[in-house]
Amino acid sequence: HLSSGIFDNLSKLQVLNLRANNISGGIPNSLIKRKELTYLSLHDNSLEGSIPLEIGNLTKLEFLLLGLNNLE
Repeated sequence: HLSSGIFDNLSKLQVLNLRANNISGGIPNSLIKRKELTYLSLHDNSLEGSIPLEIGNLTKLEFLLLGLNNLE
């Protein structure tokens, strides 16, 4: 599980690869606010719920890998 504020102090975060870490719960809002992200992989975890629409506001994001989860 990723706690809601875990990414709050990482304003310059560009690359995050948490593939196959058995993470459950939803995608935290604090992650979606990281405007510098270019690569995000949450592939092959146990995430569930909806993919936040705000993910579309990550204009620098080039790679988004969310497969093999229970996301809608």
